Amino acid sequence: MDALEFLTSVGGVAKVGLLRARGFRPNDLRKLADAGAYQPKHGLWAIPAADPDFLAALCNNSHLTCASAATRYGLWLRNKPTKLHLATKHSRGRGFVRHSGLRFGTESQVPLASVEDTVLHALTCLSTEDAIAVAQSAMSMFGVPREALRSELGAKYFGTARKLLDMADGLSESLPEISARLLFESEGLTFRRQVRIEGVGRVDVLIDERLIVEVNGYQFHSSRQAWRKDMARLNAAQALGYHVLSYAPEQIWNTPDHVVAEIRGMLARIRSARRC
Repeated sequence: MDALEFLTSVGGVAKVGLLRARGFRPNDLRKLADAGAYQPKHGLWAIPAADPDFLAALCNNSHLTCASAATRYGLWLRNKPTKLHLATKHSRGRGFVRHSGLRFGTESQVPLASVEDTVLHALTCLSTEDAIAVAQSAMSMFGVPREALRSELGAKYFGTARKLLDMADGLSESLPEISARLLFESEGLTFRRQVRIEGVGRVDVLIDERLIVEVNGYQFHSSRQAWRKDMARLNAAQALGYHVLSYAPEQIWNTPDHVVAEIRGMLARIRSARRC
């Protein structure tokens, strides 16, 4: 692999130090210019098709983190970032959301914070919904230990971040379920999550012990066959006397008042029937 091929393999931009560490000599680097590469600033080489986020990060001597890194790792995130989130050791530069330096470091050849640092920054920056989602998906998908995160949040001013980490309890299995949980809690509904019912299986939410609420649509199933199996499970629940409401993620996000009104209406009918 020559210097240009390596440069392309790491997103099209790299520090001279990394290139030298990979064994490329000054003569190899000089050839980069002949191959169409350029130096956006001293100590960097880039190709015209370089990843713009990586380029911005290295030009600012920083790493992508928080929401910007979460999208790279495929972590759950409802609100995509409109600005870059960068971890820096300095206060220079502007036009991005600035985060403190890295606590866990990174062995990556690209300017991307570790999953652990990505979560720590998300817990102190993003909305409640997205912070919980990033933390939960990092623990579920990458096996990030909760205690490793908590150990970095010991200071008193991290109280909110610790609370959000605790709320990433592993029961919600998708971003829409987290959104539903926060909605139901804000409305004062009493419910249990991921409840196993004999003859039915596990359901997303059980309210008042008789109302099942499911929150995932077809796109959140692995296949149409899995979706059909889920429908059969909910039919079995109704045959056993449970009431069932099912919502697509867009309904939870876009029409929460309608969702809550429908749930309250169903609960009122269930309780009225009990009194008869």
